[in-house]
Amino acid sequence: MKSLTRIFKRRMSRFVEKSILPTPAESIVTFSFDDCPLSAIETGLPMLEAEGWRATIYVACGLCEIDNHLGPHMSLDDVAAVHARGHEIADHTFSHLNIMDVSADAFLANIEKNQKILMGLGLPASRHFAYPYGEVTPALKRALRKRFKTLRGVISPASTAQDANLMNAMRLYSDGTIDDAMTHIETLSQAPQWLHFFTHDVRDAPSEYGCTPKNLQRIIDAVRTSGAQVMTVDQAYSHLRQREPLS
Repeated sequence: MKSLTRIFKRRMSRFVEKSILPTPAESIVTFSFDDCPLSAIETGLPMLEAEGWRATIYVACGLCEIDNHLGPHMSLDDVAAVHARGHEIADHTFSHLNIMDVSADAFLANIEKNQKILMGLGLPASRHFAYPYGEVTPALKRALRKRFKTLRGVISPASTAQDANLMNAMRLYSDGTIDDAMTHIETLSQAPQWLHFFTHDVRDAPSEYGCTPKNLQRIIDAVRTSGAQVMTVDQAYSHLRQREPLS
């Protein structure tokens, strides 16, 4: 019964509190990394920087300096250094909480704890958020829609429309999703869209939630060839909001 309730809440979230963003005139691609695995900044980010691109990192500060299935994680000093390199730091809660396991008040307090630490590093308040594990409820979506400009999920895009309160995103994982991503990149020239990719660790032997440098380079090469603009989440969001008609 508990699992059915979770599934119901997650599915219902797709249909409530929607805020559809304008369609871009030309396709935009965003690269993001979840949590804070050290390999993402030591391997993944330099690959993007070689193209002159920047990424968005959804940081959960409570994971800093731990070592888990994603490998060693960056330190708080690393987070500040990544920001100084021009990458965007977004929010992912402090403890990487699952909304299905805690109260809404505890979840919101955990977000504020994360924000306090990030701002203590001299970073601006995060304007964007990613739901840990992709878990979301209608109530959480409603609570966060005015706190952040965008809220990212883990659902692969089925259309070019983006709901700012539950943004679609494509996995770049070690389980075959790279081929799916390559196929979707081919659609960038056919229909303008904001295509968001995310992964975790970037290693030769990645976790099931990460990818190899070789596969990340495949995606980078394909995006370059597509001619799409590459932007951080905040850059893309601000760009699209400028396309809204004046009321």
